[in-house]
This record gives sequence, structure tokens and C-alpha cells, in this order.
Amino acid sequence: MSNSLFGIIKKILFTVLIGLLLASLAVWGVSDAFTPSSKNAAALVGKEQIKLQDFFTLFNKSLRDRNKENPSNRWTTKQAVTSGLDRQVINQMVTRTLIDLDSDSLGLEVNRRDARQFVEDIGSFNNEITGELDFQVLYQRLRQIDSNLSPKEFEQEIRYEIRRSQSLQSAIAGVITPRDFSNQLFHYASEQRKVKLLVLTKDAIETPADPGDEVLKLFITDNSAPYTAPEYRRFTLLRMEMSDVLPDMEITDEDIKEQYDYKVETKQLGTSETRSLVRLVAPTKNEADKITSALNDGQALNDVIKKMNLDTPTRYNNILKGATTDPVTSEIGFSTKGGEAKTVKSSFDTWYTVFVTAVTPAIVPSLISQRDSIIEELKNDDAQVFLGDALSAIQDNLDAGFTLEEAGKENGVSVASFDYVSRLGENEEGIKLAGNTDVGGISTDDKILQEIFTSDIDFDGDVFETSKKGIAAVRVDKIKDSVERPFETVREKVLAAWRLKQTNEALGELTSELGDKAIAGESLESIAASLGKGAEVKKTFMMRTFKNPELSGALAERLFGAPVDRIVRGIGANGLNRIVAQVTEIVPTEDKLMGEISDQLKKQAKQSLENDIYAAYQAALLQEHPAKILTQNIQKSLGIGN
Repeated sequence: MSNSLFGIIKKILFTVLIGLLLASLAVWGVSDAFTPSSKNAAALVGKEQIKLQDFFTLFNKSLRDRNKENPSNRWTTKQAVTSGLDRQVINQMVTRTLIDLDSDSLGLEVNRRDARQFVEDIGSFNNEITGELDFQVLYQRLRQIDSNLSPKEFEQEIRYEIRRSQSLQSAIAGVITPRDFSNQLFHYASEQRKVKLLVLTKDAIETPADPGDEVLKLFITDNSAPYTAPEYRRFTLLRMEMSDVLPDMEITDEDIKEQYDYKVETKQLGTSETRSLVRLVAPTKNEADKITSALNDGQALNDVIKKMNLDTPTRYNNILKGATTDPVTSEIGFSTKGGEAKTVKSSFDTWYTVFVTAVTPAIVPSLISQRDSIIEELKNDDAQVFLGDALSAIQDNLDAGFTLEEAGKENGVSVASFDYVSRLGENEEGIKLAGNTDVGGISTDDKILQEIFTSDIDFDGDVFETSKKGIAAVRVDKIKDSVERPFETVREKVLAAWRLKQTNEALGELTSELGDKAIAGESLESIAASLGKGAEVKKTFMMRTFKNPELSGALAERLFGAPVDRIVRGIGANGLNRIVAQVTEIVPTEDKLMGEISDQLKKQAKQSLENDIYAAYQAALLQEHPAKILTQNIQKSLGIGN
């Protein structure tokens, strides 16, 4: 069996769980709400709100991640929305909320110990020497992954994910897969078909004459979104970022030494001494002394055990002090030199020998090697304290009636007025206010943009934390409402869209007419000959393992569901061509291949059944907690639509 066939089976069955649940949203009635019932919500799930700010943040992160993976084909926000990224993100958030609600109803909870163990099992955040979770490594890695994600937020997200996993796993416990199911799955995934296609291009119809301006203006009225300028706002911004404060933070040598000593003492730096111990039980003190003497004389451990007919010893490998069941064993083991043995009376009045087989000394990095990272850490801590104090002082001023300018002057914080900007952080010429590398402009900070476009006009707003952990406050000075762009500036764009619409409609009508002829018995070849240009008959071989370059996904799916000789009409893969298609032969797969992949198919069939259960589980949750997507709010937050 080909690797490509395995690929299609995985594509059909091993869909990511959350992705499956997302797909079921469309089936089970998540509806759009065009009249928002909550100004700051992106969606409603039962009585729960999904905050618009949370959606906007996740959307932008998803867009950035996508553009990093495709640097040569970067999407703008509008292109991302056209491709459905906004819908994908909000559906993901609805699904997560549904599962969280179910976890709450089941009383599922995850304590910090379990969350820590989960992170430690990942391994990426562990100390290379001890193999244990190292919070310094965790902090550094999180900053590399996402500078805005704190260790506390990371821990909370891990706890959420464990809860969701527990909730979902409870739905599929005990699933058993019938043999016939995997057989049917194999035949479904490997089926092949011979198909005849009548392909119709735009050349098959007459090019429509260009209309007058009145027709184009009417077209704009019916399709206003692409030809409407977004809302723009002028504003005044009080802002202080970490990068503004850090250069003024002074760290003394005493501060560095104190922090270094503290981190060593609390085991945040370096590793503790570990030892490997062997405990050999003896019936009397005299017997224990003989064992101890033999080991100290250099006799091999196994020889002593065999010669004295001893029971299997208790071994401790690379343990920390205090990690033995008997505290006396640890105390003696960590006070004895490596390679030496001592006779010990245990806490239970029995005698035994403790033999130290290996010592791994404690490793403490030098102050010099840690100096730069400690300075950075202390400066960041001091800067955060400074900004916190500044936030409180500025907020007190604003509460007392100060303007932003007065509060900024009082506290030494810069205040600047900006010309009109859109929700995307672009000026009226479409140029993003990107700022410089250290601070970043308005377009790079979701929180500032959100505040600008949710604040009332002429109100000196409250101080808030920026995306870069700085502080800011906003006053909206003037608003330009969203308006239709001047006709002269969009005429060519409108004309191109009108032509495409007319061509699409004409091709659709022609396809319907020709399809009726084919159903009546006329051959596809005869139909193509009567048209001349723009029509061509092709024969192709369809397999579920490969996407046919001529066909849209919907048309291919209908052809795989059609019997031989059935006429099927649909759209080509380019979105414009029309196709009249006919299945000429169904080619089954040989049953002998079934045995070669039996075990694999059983696993995949089980996954398929679990996926069906997940879909039913999603439907039940949606029935209990109806979901509505607030499309108008989402479009406004992204700077699109009216």
C-alpha cells in the first residue's frame, strides 16, 4: 500500500481533536449575531463571554505565526479574514470555552503539583544536570517563545489544558472497534474512479460590456465592505515602556552579590550534591561490623554479599540528602567519604552497613558567569516596581482631574498627540505606525489600539499595562467615522469585481444548461464541439489519496458519492471554471492489501469512532450552552466591514 494512501487515511481519521470539534460548530448551530449584545465580547457561550480583546490578541498571534511560516506569502489582516482565519480563531475559542464549562460541571481540577509534574515530563524546562524542573530555565525559555507570557500564565494554561484533556478523555473511555468498520474504512480510503470532465472557461461566454458609472455605484451599495474606509481616530497618548526605564536602573555590586547568594541558597543556581548508597542489613552489630570491615578493606560489594550470604541490599542512586526511607541512612551516607562504609544502628534498633558507592559534588556556577543575567534580572525587577509606582501616581493624578498632559508632566512621562489612525494601526495613507525596534509603534501594540478604539471621545482614560509590560493612558481627540471611499479612487477595482461577478453568473447559467443536455443523453464530447472555444473534454483518474488539480473539493466529494454515468456539475479548483462531470468506472481496491495493514487500520478505525463521539459530545455541549458569534464586534475590532 502506498505512503500516500496512509496519508489520506490519516487526513481523514487523525484530524486534531480540537479541529474536529471546531468543524462540528457549523453543523450544530453556532450562529452569527449581527446585533451585538455585548460591546466588548467576540462571542457568547451560554452565559459566558469571550472577550473581544482576547480574540484580537489570539487572532494577531495566529496571523504572526502563519506569516513566520510563509515569509514569501505574508497575509494582511484582510487577506487573513478572507481566508477564514478569524472564523477559525473564534471557533477555537468557543470550543475551549465549551470544554471548560464541561470541566467545571464535572468538578475537574488540577493542582499545582500535577501541573509541575506535567511540565517536568516535557523536559524542555529542566536543569541539564539534575533533570528536574528549573524555574530559571523556564523563565528564559518562555521569554524566547513569547515575551508576553509569564511563568504564572504558563502554569495556568498548563492546568487548563490538563483539565480539558481529562474532560475529553472521559467521553471515549472503553471504545471498542468492530472489525467490519476497519474493513469499510479501508475500501473507502483506497477507492479509485475514472471520470470524464467537460471543463468550461471564461472563453466559453461572451465578455460582458462595461457598464456605466451608475451601475458600478449600485454595485458598491450592494458590496460596500471592500470600498469603505475604516474608522479613523486622532488621539493623545501617555506612554512609558520598560525600554524607557531600564537604562536608568542602577545595580550595585552588593545587589548582585546578594541576589547571587540568595539564588544559590534557594537552589535556583547550580546543583546540589548527590550520592549513591547501598544499605546491607545484618542480624547483629558484630555481623554488620564484619560487612563494613570487608568493604573498607577493598573487597567487591557483590563478593561480600555472596560470601556472607546477605539479602539483596537496598540501593539509592544519585539521591539528594534526606531522600532515604530511614533518615539515619541519609545522615551517615552524606557524612561518609566516597568508597567508605560505616556500621549503623537504624531508627528501628536494627543493624546494617551503609556503603557510599559514588559522590557527585555540588556544582555552583561562579558569580562572574552569572553576573550579566543577574544584572538583567534585577534591572527588570526594579523597572517593574518603578512602573508600578508610576502607574499608581499617574492614576491618582487622573482621578484628581489632571489631563494626560498634566499627569505626564507631573511624573516625567512623555505625552504625544497622534494624527488619524485606523484599528490596524495605519494612517490614512495606509502606512503602519511601527515605531522603532525598542519601543514599537502603535500598530505593534494590541492593547493600545484596543484602548484607542473602545474609549469615549475627550475622556482622559485610565492607566493600563501595555503589551510590553509598560504603562499607558489614552484620550481620543477626534473621530472620523467609517465612510464610503470616493468613487474615483475605487472605480477600477469595482469594475474588475463587477466583470468577475458577471462572468461567474454567466458560466453558472451555461453549466446548468449544458448539464441538462448531458442528463438528457447528449455526450460531453458533442456538447464541447458545439461550443467551440472555452470548452474541453478531459479524462482523468481520481483517487482519495490525491487532490485532482482540476476539481474543487466539493465537486470531488460529490463525484466520489455518485454512481457510474451520473452527471455532476460544480466549480473548478481555480474557483471560476465550471465543470460538467461524469463517472465512467469505479475501480475497487484488492482485498489482499487489507491484511497488510490490518493493525494500523484498527487503530485508525478506533480513532474514527472516537472522533464521532467527540462530535456528539460537542453537540451536547452546544445544546446546553448555545453559542453566538458577534460578527459585527469582531469586524470592528479588526478594522474591516462597515
